[in-house]
Amino acid sequence: MLLQNGEKEGLVITLLAPEYNVIINFGVVSAVRMLDEGIVLNGLFNEEQTREFRNFGFDNTIYQVISGEFENFARKISGELYDYLNLKHYVVISLNFIVEIITEWKPNISIIKNCR
Repeated sequence: MLLQNGEKEGLVITLLAPEYNVIINFGVVSAVRMLDEGIVLNGLFNEEQTREFRNFGFDNTIYQVISGEFENFARKISGELYDYLNLKHYVVISLNFIVEIITEWKPNISIIKNCR
């Protein structure tokens, strides 16, 4: 996973695979945090969801989360601005990291075939 973030470019996450790369462009985001996968899986999803997702290996996947811990934190510190901007909470899970994103935009997802 490659993560790039800047004021002009916004947040771009590239998920690397042997044949294809997936580029997730969130644009400018309101908040982002990146953690080691093992320390945040508990509490992010309910037990049944976690079991189901583990069966697929949480392999380079994006989810939209409703009422997640990070969303609730962002909502609390932003006051009414969270709802006014219609912010959304996304999670990108790779084999090694979890990236949580708070943004008002839907991500633009591109798949690029690797040339070898």
